[in-house]
Amino acid sequence: MRRATERIEPRARSPAQRTVTIGASGTGAFEHRASGGGSAGREAVTMQHPWDAGDALPEEATSLVGRASEIRAARDALGRARLVTLTGPGGVGKTRVALRVARDLAGTFPDGVQMVELSGLRDGALLAETVAGAMGLRDSMAAPTADLLVECLRDRRFLLVLDTCEHLVADCAAFARRLLDGCSGLRLLVTSRQPLGLAAERVLPVPPLAVTAESGDAVELFVARALEAVPDLPVTATARRRIALLCRRLDGIPLAIELAAVRLRTLPLEGLVRRMDELFWLLGDGPSETPRHQALRTTVGWSHELCAPPERLLWARLSVFAGGFDLAMAERVCADERLDRHAVAVGLAGLVDKSVVHRTGDRYDMLDTLREYGAAWLEAVEPIRPLCERHRDCVAELARRAADAWLTDAEERWVRRLDAERDNVRAALEFCFTVPGEALAGLRLAGALWSTWLCRSRFTEGRYWFDRGLELVTEAVPERADALWRNAYLCTNQGDSPEAFPMAAEALALARRGGDEPAYARALRTLGTAATFVGEHDRAGRCFEEALAVMRERGLRGDLIMLHVLRGFHRARSGEPKTALAECDEALHLLRNAPNEIWIRSWAGYVKALAHWFLDDVEGCAREVRASLAAFRRIDDPVGLTNTFELLGWVFARRRQYAEGAVLLGAASRYPAKVGVPRLGDTALESLHEQLEGQARSALGLDRFTAEHERGMALTLDETVRFACGGA
Repeated sequence: MRRATERIEPRARSPAQRTVTIGASGTGAFEHRASGGGSAGREAVTMQHPWDAGDALPEEATSLVGRASEIRAARDALGRARLVTLTGPGGVGKTRVALRVARDLAGTFPDGVQMVELSGLRDGALLAETVAGAMGLRDSMAAPTADLLVECLRDRRFLLVLDTCEHLVADCAAFARRLLDGCSGLRLLVTSRQPLGLAAERVLPVPPLAVTAESGDAVELFVARALEAVPDLPVTATARRRIALLCRRLDGIPLAIELAAVRLRTLPLEGLVRRMDELFWLLGDGPSETPRHQALRTTVGWSHELCAPPERLLWARLSVFAGGFDLAMAERVCADERLDRHAVAVGLAGLVDKSVVHRTGDRYDMLDTLREYGAAWLEAVEPIRPLCERHRDCVAELARRAADAWLTDAEERWVRRLDAERDNVRAALEFCFTVPGEALAGLRLAGALWSTWLCRSRFTEGRYWFDRGLELVTEAVPERADALWRNAYLCTNQGDSPEAFPMAAEALALARRGGDEPAYARALRTLGTAATFVGEHDRAGRCFEEALAVMRERGLRGDLIMLHVLRGFHRARSGEPKTALAECDEALHLLRNAPNEIWIRSWAGYVKALAHWFLDDVEGCAREVRASLAAFRRIDDPVGLTNTFELLGWVFARRRQYAEGAVLLGAASRYPAKVGVPRLGDTALESLHEQLEGQARSALGLDRFTAEHERGMALTLDETVRFACGGA
């Protein structure tokens, strides 16, 4: 093991100047002076056009019955108040009203409408990251994500819908206050079982559906759902009177009505009415419970009673999932000696048939009210921790498979799969970092998720979990060393190298002490990356050289691929562009058995384009950057897209096609707001940008340049890609 010594001042996040000195045999001493927080923390973020977040509103799975007055009231309230909260008990239909209001008002908010569902979020500290991610903003900025959101929405006319906030009321209230204080054109529509408690809040209770003798919205909802369950059901006048009695007994609660309607598959309508009367007499809890709570609880309780014992146990165990799951996950988590895998599969089908679980494609989910009922039942029937451990292990297995797929042809598929499990991932990490004895497992899980966070530019979230784990695991164990260098690398991606140096140095010391050469080499690679981004090219070169020797000796193919691309960027920036091309070609050679890998290939293409630029080979630069642009678009990497748009803007300027260059520079200027660190945080690249933008402005004149620049800012993402590829 190569020896290393470290001298590090205490880690700090304050803006005070500090010195970090790191020594390693063969690498020289790192002495870095900088202001805390990195360049990203000071970068002004601007946004001149709504971003491309796709369809920001979910589809309505079933027809909406009634609610015209509630929708009208909410629309009117949003015209007068900046924060409107729809309140009411579970199952009353708050989400459906909010969704329809958002759809109706979409045309009146020129900068966009976004609905963010929060039921799967259990940690309020990740609220801003969750909202930013839903809006297509990547949390790759070192400054707080809430600040990024404020900067992006500051002058925009935008409607943000936060759905299911009751379990995060204090966090949602603070978040709402922060956004409303900083964004004058923002409107917030919130659904919650209780108000947020802000002075600016307009609270609108969502009442149950109306019931009359033979009609009313409650009756129409029952009829609609009954015909879905039993298409040939005769809906006579007598039937409607019975339905009205039933809906009145259910207090007009939509979820209770829908659960009752599905029972017509096994009971005639008259028998259903009689059975509900019996249930309310047997299961009533007395005067302490409001009628509407009793109605819903009784209906859910009856659905539970109608389940076979294995289905009841499965219902309870499925409550451990945050968000959705598939059959394999349900089997992995819920099966044991009491409930085998076959029973899980059969039980899941039964719960779907009873409308307890909803199926969409190959994924399943439960409404919050039904999940809460299952969770309460679970506490009464068995210990919860073993189930949470199986859930953690299930998520960890998915994360390991995703990590194994990194830099292979399966990479993109697994990145998208982990996207779908984001709520489950967070629940598993929260379990690890709150339950005694689980922190080491949490750091291992975070380490397996690292490559997915990289591919998705979720640097802030990754750092959040690593920071939590490192606070708990302070002993000199391999998990700590691994987490330190991974966390340090995330810092460098946020332009926050001053934070990276001490963490990488500690990882280096722990790896050397433990004789862990792979971890030692990875820590060296991270140190080299941090040095590159602060312009310490000689020191970066020495770190990379030593890491290369270890990785070659140990046959660490994936690590070598990443190292060669990083060395390529370093060589391009330190005056050796031909060597940079060779480094990237070596990385691509190591990838020869993975022709469909996309993430590192796209970055290798960008680095090669940059190398051609510094070789004064404008056409070679255009060729490489155009290929990498298509790859970045495919994997949806806004950091890569930003930098390819920028580089193509330079190409046009060099060709004296200044109008086209201004368009692309305008397009690129949109995206730093989404990625936090423009031009990779490199000050030299920033100088090139200013030089070439100045040339375009001089050639076109201020008015023409401004017009073309604004045209680029107004293009959608796909329009920008087509423009760039068609003209480059």
